[in-house]
Amino acid sequence: MTTLGDFLKQERQSRGLSIKELSDQTHIKFGFLELLESSDYLKLPADVYVKGFLKNLAGYFNVSERDLTEQYDRERLGERKVLQSNSGDRKRFSIIFTPKTAILGGVIIIFFGLLFYLGFQVKSVITPPFLELKEPVEGLKVVGTSVIVSGTTEVGAELTINNQEVLVDSTGNFNENLIISTGYNVLEVIARNKFGRSSKIIRGIQAEQEVKDISKTEQQINLEISINPNSAWIYMEADGVVVQRGTMLAGSNKTVSAGSEILLTTSNAGSTKVVFNGKDLGVLGREGEVLRQLEFNQNSQPK
Repeated sequence: MTTLGDFLKQERQSRGLSIKELSDQTHIKFGFLELLESSDYLKLPADVYVKGFLKNLAGYFNVSERDLTEQYDRERLGERKVLQSNSGDRKRFSIIFTPKTAILGGVIIIFFGLLFYLGFQVKSVITPPFLELKEPVEGLKVVGTSVIVSGTTEVGAELTINNQEVLVDSTGNFNENLIISTGYNVLEVIARNKFGRSSKIIRGIQAEQEVKDISKTEQQINLEISINPNSAWIYMEADGVVVQRGTMLAGSNKTVSAGSEILLTTSNAGSTKVVFNGKDLGVLGREGEVLRQLEFNQNSQPK
């Protein structure tokens, strides 16, 4: 016998009976027979009634009543042990997860969260900010005086290139077009966080002078910008076309030609010297003074 339910089902089917037909002949309710055959004892009435059903079925099938009742007792005993074990597990679970333990767990989580936050803050205080310089590479040689400086730093850090502040976006990236002087230039890039810790990268760049077509410039207006003693952010348009937008380092210069008009913006008039069509106009103003959209054309001085 595998299970009591299997045995009863096999006996019924061997006689070609449906559960309803067996119910009619044994006077046992249809539902109780279904539960017996599926060994679903929890939904059956008390054991004394179930053993009465088994006695009736043993007589009908002509099998041993004792075998049926003993098998039933064994299966019910095993079922009760499983129920007791599950009840014990639930009880232990309820003991472990009480309101007191839940509060304690929450306190522990908050404690470690604060510990992590404090550790992060301490690290920020004692650790210099991250700084990576992607361009230019060390020893780069360029023709002309323009070079791109780009990289990544810690979000919120203040970035300077040769003491000139550079814009850093919300993701920590920066990209600046620098004007350098002919010859060997040293770029000093510094990132400084709010705690005063700083990281520094130094790169050397060699700039070679461009060969200019003099025949073209004779028929144009020419504007030469020289930066000294400090760096300045310069923006220039030649006939409506942007020809310069970025930081010019101290000691650098740039010459721009146009057919009719040049517009100039500087963040540091005191360090911006101008020569317009061969005439030295000197520095444009005071140190740190910002001048915007100065106009140079064939018929006028800056206005």
